[in-house]
Amino acid sequence: MACNVLVNLKNYLLLLTEKHITQFAIIYLICFLANFGWSFYNGLLFSVLQPVFFLNKLDITGNIIMLSNIQHSLLQSQVVRIIFDLVYLLLPVLLILACIQNKKSQTFIAIITSLFSIIYNYYFSIMSFVSIEVFVGWMIVPLVLTARTPLKFYYAMHSVRIIFLIFFFSAAIWKIRAGGIFNIEQMSGILVSQHASVLLNSENIFSSLINYLVQHYKIAYVLYLISFVIELSFLTGLFTKKFDKFLIVLFCLFAFLNYLLMEINYFSWLPFLGCLYFSNLKVEEVPLAKQ
Repeated sequence: MACNVLVNLKNYLLLLTEKHITQFAIIYLICFLANFGWSFYNGLLFSVLQPVFFLNKLDITGNIIMLSNIQHSLLQSQVVRIIFDLVYLLLPVLLILACIQNKKSQTFIAIITSLFSIIYNYYFSIMSFVSIEVFVGWMIVPLVLTARTPLKFYYAMHSVRIIFLIFFFSAAIWKIRAGGIFNIEQMSGILVSQHASVLLNSENIFSSLINYLVQHYKIAYVLYLISFVIELSFLTGLFTKKFDKFLIVLFCLFAFLNYLLMEINYFSWLPFLGCLYFSNLKVEEVPLAKQ
């Protein structure tokens, strides 16, 4: 009897509910606001950066977006840049408010938030030095919140979870295909390319660390190898959810090392971790007649 009670209690605690949808939404908003504040502090918003040129890339989707000619408005008008930043900030806030109140408009706002994030971050990537890959989380994660019921949320969350796992695993495959993992001087070469100006013009703790790693290329390669192993380990998530909490820790380590050594802000991918954190939750079985 007691065992049955414990089993039922465990199953209840592992049941996905509307409460978890709200928690996921709050995690997403906290990550977004923290990143927005970081971007403002570092001058990485349109209104602060005040771009003067854009780089047209060999990207069919991007060229379709540029048919709107918004890029010239962003270059010429500070008002347009401020409006872009405000809309980018307010849409996630509106999305989370709709999610908390379980409004019917939640699905529509989530889609608009995702679409505007694609447009905003594409334009920002062609007008700054920041790669568009860094912004992927803000483009995709809002789509999870198009779901208003636990069952739909379950499928949306796991779809985005699989996309996230493939992103990381494919990065490891790229290191193999490009041959970087077989070159013991690969990491030191990357550091020289990434921080050439720092190595030439700065004398501080950071430049000393980079200079040390460049000169001791075997130690730098160990860090590169650790990064490769972390990326490769995300393959396990395609077969089991058992290690998802451990993958969260590995991602945080990966993001920290990348920011420390490469000054690449992968913390903007933190919202994806909500998909790993809630992945072990199950949905209540629904009879086919009700589906």
